[in-house]
Amino acid sequence: MKLYYFKDAKGNFGDDLNPWLWERLLPGVLDERADEIFVGIGTLLNHRIPAAPVKHVFGSGYGYGEKPDVRQNYVFHAVRGHKTAQALGLSPDLVYTDAAVLVRAVEFRRAPAREFRFGFIPTGHTIASYDWQPLCRELGWHFISPQGQVEDILYQMSRCETLVCEAMHGAIVADAMRIPWLPIQCDGMVLGFKWEDWLGTLELPYEPSLITPLYAHQEPMGAGAQLKNEIKHRLRQFGVWSSSWTAPAPRATGSAATARALQDLRRLEQKSPYLSREPLVQQHTERYLALLERFKQARA
Repeated sequence: MKLYYFKDAKGNFGDDLNPWLWERLLPGVLDERADEIFVGIGTLLNHRIPAAPVKHVFGSGYGYGEKPDVRQNYVFHAVRGHKTAQALGLSPDLVYTDAAVLVRAVEFRRAPAREFRFGFIPTGHTIASYDWQPLCRELGWHFISPQGQVEDILYQMSRCETLVCEAMHGAIVADAMRIPWLPIQCDGMVLGFKWEDWLGTLELPYEPSLITPLYAHQEPMGAGAQLKNEIKHRLRQFGVWSSSWTAPAPRATGSAATARALQDLRRLEQKSPYLSREPLVQQHTERYLALLERFKQARA
């Protein structure tokens, strides 16, 4: 059975959790034989999944692309949230939570103390547009790239008292590790549907703080193209976007925008962070572990 997940050439924490986590939880089950595939962490449920193999779905979500035909060789063991189940016409009994909660079930290195009041985990889109590390240094925050190695990211997260997360799996794992966190949006590419899908299983709302977007440079273009580009940026910032649209070119950021972004981040220090109820998270974890045990026994 082959592991199916999105592979970002630059690395991405949420996607890269897949090989790291499932090899620990399902030793000897996963290999390179593709007659069956294991669909785990990520917003993976769409028309791009191969039709032929038997597809075992463990905690994935819907959100990008066209809906899959769930009659095509799907075995649904668990999905990420109620929005996914409703969109695909699945039983609510299949709703667990995001499978990344299972980091609670494996051992990894943690820092002996939380050295930083705040850590900052942006998305890959955001760090591709601008270097946020100088702002973090000015605030005294710990910058954590989502493009690092999984175990190092987990360790860096454990050094922080509160995590400011644009990357959804930064928030999911923070919550699983019992580190308070705050959701933000620096880039309009963030998909609110998937956050709401996950957070519904924790009985929490999705209310991200909007941070002034920053861009490192501006591509040369005419006046009409500049206006169109600016409209696209504005639409994307407020979540009005279609995957069929061409992404806007980065625009240059001046000192005024940088100052606003810094002020936006500083205001977060006064906000009450999120943290779900421990009994609920533990219930989700135990339910997943029981499901995995049944799955392993069935394949023994």
